[in-house]
Amino acid sequence: MVCKPREFGGLGIINPKLFNLTLLGKWIWRLGSDKGGLWKEILVSKYGGWRSLGDEGKSKRYSLWWKDLKEVWALEGWGRSFEDGFKWKVGDGKDISFWKDSWLNGVALKSVFSRLYSICSAKDAKVAELEFWSNGVWGWQLAWRRLFFNWENPLVDQLSHLLLEAMLASGEADRWIWKVRGLQTFSVNSAYNLVRKDREVVSSSVFRKLWRCKAVPSAVLTAWRTMENKLATRVNLNRRGVLVESSMCCLCEKEEESCRNLFLDCSFAW
Repeated sequence: MVCKPREFGGLGIINPKLFNLTLLGKWIWRLGSDKGGLWKEILVSKYGGWRSLGDEGKSKRYSLWWKDLKEVWALEGWGRSFEDGFKWKVGDGKDISFWKDSWLNGVALKSVFSRLYSICSAKDAKVAELEFWSNGVWGWQLAWRRLFFNWENPLVDQLSHLLLEAMLASGEADRWIWKVRGLQTFSVNSAYNLVRKDREVVSSSVFRKLWRCKAVPSAVLTAWRTMENKLATRVNLNRRGVLVESSMCCLCEKEEESCRNLFLDCSFAW
């Protein structure tokens, strides 16, 4: 509760576990967006790069750090995976996998056209390897293992129509764009706000007004504890297993001593 934002009824204290996961998410972002570096070359040669983070199963050759990155990649807060947090800015197509990356309309072609993916002969081909420029227009050279069945032809037509929307920019490298809050690049703060589950809860104007109150912090905190029923009243002490002589209110001695009784009922009575 204390890790929730103040407008959701918490105290705004950072959740260290989620914050650490978002810090690890920054390594995934660097792994996919940085264009060079010895550290990246080592990881690509050892583990296969950022695309292997979504592979199922475990391997003894995985380091603890790489296992943490795999956990972050599949974190529920991103959506289906970390890939839902960014989109591709298509450039020359040399870094984008034609079938496996979500570069066209935010979806992977192998998921939409799984049948065609199963019969293609270049499953790992990059976009730049399959496109060509002819007579002033872009064209696509897709290789297949066999001829199409009649019922597969509509799928081919649908794929061809979808590829008409693909626009490449020669001389410009492909890159990731962070979609959260309209930012262009990854930020730990935006990622942390994204993975917190309380983002789906409607904020309360009562709590927003409470923390904007110009009273001393101790008084505001006491008011927050009262609203959340966190004061050490006799009812709460008894519920926590603390022995008390009686749960009756020390002021009116008519009802049990609760937050409501102390600050509302007894106050009006006095």
